Amino acid sequence: MDFVVYTLVYIIFTPILTVLHELGHAIVALILTKEKVSVNIGNSDLNKKINLNRLVINLNGYKSLLDVAYGYVNWTPVDNKIKMIFMTLGGPIISLIVSILLYIYIINVKLPYILMVSLNALFIFSAIQFLITILPMKYFHKPYVGHTSDGYKILQHFKKSNLGN
Repeated sequence: MDFVVYTLVYIIFTPILTVLHELGHAIVALILTKEKVSVNIGNSDLNKKINLNRLVINLNGYKSLLDVAYGYVNWTPVDNKIKMIFMTLGGPIISLIVSILLYIYIINVKLPYILMVSLNALFIFSAIQFLITILPMKYFHKPYVGHTSDGYKILQHFKKSNLGN
């Protein structure tokens, strides 16, 4: 039974976790820049857009149920490396906050078994999302093959000289 719940929670709620993660990047980018920022969710060709002033959310759908965690943000790069680090860090911070809030709720509230299992699954998936994005790595699994994690990008920004510029 738990396996079924975990699978359903993954399929239904991982896209929401991904939207929250990507909005973490986007909100910081909107604060630190004056350009448009686009959040892209999914790797198919649904092409549904939500325009919110400088924020554009592209809902593309998924090619596979295994791809429900796919998302990325586009922003105009800035010359200030500190701003780039904060914009890149925004997503993992949101994933961490979601994980912490879920954990606090789970340990402090008595819930029916099925809801407890569901929230536990959501906690685990958000914690994994945080770890997979904050650890510096080059991805080797689809659909991210050839891309790097947020942690990898942050490390690259730190390696550049003149962090304040």
